[in-house]
Amino acid sequence: MRRIGQGTIWAAVLVLALAGCATAQEAPPPLPTPFEAVDPFIGTAGKGHTFPGAVAPFGMVQLSPDTDYRPFRQSYDWASGYRYDDPTIMGFSHTHFSGTGHSDLGDVLITPISGELKWDPGAADQPGSGYRSRYSKASETAEPGYYAVSLTDSAVRAELTAGVRIGLHRYSFPRGAPARVLLDLRNSIYDYPGKVLWSRIRLHPDGTVTGFRETRGWAPARQLYFASRRHGHRLPRDARLGPRPPALFRHALLAPHGRP
Repeated sequence: MRRIGQGTIWAAVLVLALAGCATAQEAPPPLPTPFEAVDPFIGTAGKGHTFPGAVAPFGMVQLSPDTDYRPFRQSYDWASGYRYDDPTIMGFSHTHFSGTGHSDLGDVLITPISGELKWDPGAADQPGSGYRSRYSKASETAEPGYYAVSLTDSAVRAELTAGVRIGLHRYSFPRGAPARVLLDLRNSIYDYPGKVLWSRIRLHPDGTVTGFRETRGWAPARQLYFASRRHGHRLPRDARLGPRPPALFRHALLAPHGRP
């Protein structure tokens, strides 16, 4: 009987080991979960009319960035308040349509400001003309229930999430700079003179801000009520080192389409 040499045995073992490695490398990657497969940016360019912001299933709040509000005769392309190719963000409002092809809503616009306070949004092609800010496209991220972006002119990192009746904003301001948040009730998606029929805002002793506004548009005489509160800590006067803690704003819509 012919005997197999020891060198032949080791060679056979080595060939089997290499074959096993090749099999492992060629295994297909695992499929993404349904959560990981969602891309909120789908439909945000062209005439897709979708928004990338945060919304809970069947939620009353659709918290999302608004890149521009155009007069109603020019507003079709901005039906959701957001276009992927726009270079600036005006702020973050709490109600949006998605994929409807008709524009409206854009209620209760909030924007963080770390520099000079400006009361109007300004023009997108004139940086610094208003409170709108350019932003880093590479910093923009979105997944179900979460949106984040870095505002270049404001030097603020903005993060958004939403519940069924509430929107949460987290803003990280630069150290040593003024930290302001502007609330604008004047502007709307599908805007025109006289669209806002009435609005009111109140600052309560505990810092809570409440208000409402009544608009006409796709839904005539639509009333929206809201309450907003800031959560965060002020830096002590001698705290000069370390990052500035983010400010967290909780914003609740009490009745987006009528009285509570």
